[in-house]
Amino acid sequence: MTEDQDPPKASAELESLALRLETERRQAQIEQDIRRTATSALGGGFRIAVEMLAALAVGTGLGYMADQILGTLPWFMVAGIFLGFAAGMRNMIRSAERMHAKRDGEDNKTG
Repeated sequence: MTEDQDPPKASAELESLALRLETERRQAQIEQDIRRTATSALGGGFRIAVEMLAALAVGTGLGYMADQILGTLPWFMVAGIFLGFAAGMRNMIRSAERMHAKRDGEDNKTG
């Protein structure tokens, strides 16, 4: 072989390797974005669930305490359950709107 034939072959191999490397990097970035999105969604779901349970617990507890003080068991507790549920739903909607706005902001930055 002559020296003139080696550089083009090496150059073609290097270009092929660079293309494969770039493809692998893109795939790794996509996988990382998917993992980050899944983790963020899972954390948001747990946060919403905890907020809902906390609102129900507080509403029920305050209603029970009012019943104990006023001797009206179970009326204020039932009212507290409904108020706690309403507060939990309100918090859930607010959290979902915030997560949605945050996701839209990130989409606009990348898009």
